[in-house]
Amino acid sequence: MTAALVPVTGVAKLAAIAVTYVRDTPAPEPTYLSLDLGSHRVDIQPDVSRTNPVTVLGALLVWAHRLTGVTGDWWHTPGGDLHITLTGRGPCGVSFVVYSSIAYRVARRHVALAVGARESVTPDELYRLALELRKGQTK
Repeated sequence: MTAALVPVTGVAKLAAIAVTYVRDTPAPEPTYLSLDLGSHRVDIQPDVSRTNPVTVLGALLVWAHRLTGVTGDWWHTPGGDLHITLTGRGPCGVSFVVYSSIAYRVARRHVALAVGARESVTPDELYRLALELRKGQTK
């Protein structure tokens, strides 16, 4: 009899899928990676904290580019951040959640969200936001 709450084969399979995805994605190393066996889900936070917001958005897009059925949302946090989450399907039907944040003040000209408000966002909208922010940096 085992004391494991989840069969070890489930852990090994989900971990192998996560390792393969991380290894094969040309993106910044994750700072946080979580496996949720109950939801058959992998959460990834790219290691881009305290960097340029364009870099943060680019990292989110690169991490999510191999996923299918990608949906997203962003949230204006009470702490003044724009928290962004992209969710999609990866290998073997595993759900992947990729998330990070940028300072809301940087994006407020392009993103109108009240504090605490949440809205859906597409990868295309994130890409356009990154382009607009980059234009602002080169002026």
